[in-house]
Amino acid sequence: MTATPWELTRESFLSEDEVARLLAHLRQVEQESSDRSAAATDRVIIETLLFSGVRNTEFCRLLIADTCIATGRPEFQVSERPGEVRTVHLPRSLCELLESYVREFHPQRLPAGVRPDDIEQPLILNERGKPYERTALYRRVVRILSAAGLAERASVQLLRHTYGYLAYKRTGGNLLFVQQQLGHAHPMVTAIYAQFVPFNQPDLANAVAERP
Repeated sequence: MTATPWELTRESFLSEDEVARLLAHLRQVEQESSDRSAAATDRVIIETLLFSGVRNTEFCRLLIADTCIATGRPEFQVSERPGEVRTVHLPRSLCELLESYVREFHPQRLPAGVRPDDIEQPLILNERGKPYERTALYRRVVRILSAAGLAERASVQLLRHTYGYLAYKRTGGNLLFVQQQLGHAHPMVTAIYAQFVPFNQPDLANAVAERP
């Protein structure tokens, strides 16, 4: 039997209830914060990673031009490596959040002289108007998740694994969709999420024999 390249445990991803609590926390902080721009940025970072499954470096490379804001399609054009791009399909709710953020808060972080409608700008800028690099983004994600009560598990990878788990579960185990979304080279890697999604063997056996 071929071993999987890595192993997941139940602590590697958030449960449905934990996701709901995290989202509620982010929205409450955004509503109550005296610095709405920072709180809105925190929410966009977490929800984008959680509902797209993109890697840390892929997120850092995203330009507005790569997103639904510029293309009008609910997707990211993600640069995996120089010259390699894959399409990541997005829920419409995430696109609406990104559109609202770029319209209301993104212009506040642009360097002097940059037009607000310049789609070649990074999707997310830090407080100094600079694009994020992977270490700084990782630290910010850890800080946000720690404030939400997830300090012991806080990481960008926690959010990516949560996406893999939710995508597999909520699509009825569509392995090909999850593999393409996460950019896995081999379905064996993606199949690791299946162990955490229960299914009814008798019902599935009956479904195979059902007449069309």
